Amino acid sequence: MHSAKEKDSRHHGLLHQHYHHHSNSSSRSQQADVSRSSSIQWESRADAAHGSSSSRYEEHNREPTRLESGRILKTVYVPRACLHRFNTIAKANTLVNKETCGLLLGKDNKELVKSPARRRDAYVVTTLLIPKQRATSDTCAMEEEESVLRFTEERGLITLGWIHTHPTQTCFMSSVDLHTHSGFQCMLPESFAVVCAPRQKPNYGIFRLTDPLGLQTVLQCTAKAAFHPHPDVPIYTDADRGHVVMRDEMSLEIVDLR
Repeated sequence: MHSAKEKDSRHHGLLHQHYHHHSNSSSRSQQADVSRSSSIQWESRADAAHGSSSSRYEEHNREPTRLESGRILKTVYVPRACLHRFNTIAKANTLVNKETCGLLLGKDNKELVKSPARRRDAYVVTTLLIPKQRATSDTCAMEEEESVLRFTEERGLITLGWIHTHPTQTCFMSSVDLHTHSGFQCMLPESFAVVCAPRQKPNYGIFRLTDPLGLQTVLQCTAKAAFHPHPDVPIYTDADRGHVVMRDEMSLEIVDLR
């Protein structure tokens, strides 16, 4: 059993070795698309698949989300503003085909709501943290992890999810993403990954590993190469049609440590 502080310590080491394989191609038209990011209409992969917006997928219609193993997941509330604000921060990198990564931090809802009648068994994302990092067209690695750990400890925050860009490709979980996220999800079953692909439609996805099948498949993988195939089984799924709920009225703190 790990405390929140121990969980964050384990989490931060994961993003340090986060890599992707992307095309190096760039065009003026792509740059123009990204330069208009302030007017981007965000559409999730789950929205595209179901033909309707998750914002209209009313919360009262949601059954408790269960892992494939049957375990019930707590709901995680995420400010919808994090999509635009993160991609605005990432735009300079995106224009030159460099990735950007960040952490989505928060607290248990019971710590934030004083009224017992309004308390829900849920997590709430309160903070988008941009760590110091180095990036190329196909890599993103966090630096000075001790500063991130210090920040979370001082604020009493836990790492609920992580977010990163795919400057040239679609929103999906690469083999390296899967291995990165497996560590997060081992520590906190509700952990989720947001992939933003501002040049594509749909342009973002919110994911988790299936459990036990996907999680165990990745944990038991012994492939040495960074990019490698996994068995053709349902390894990950859309989380924004499950336990992750995006809300418009939520506030979001932005902390950029770069």
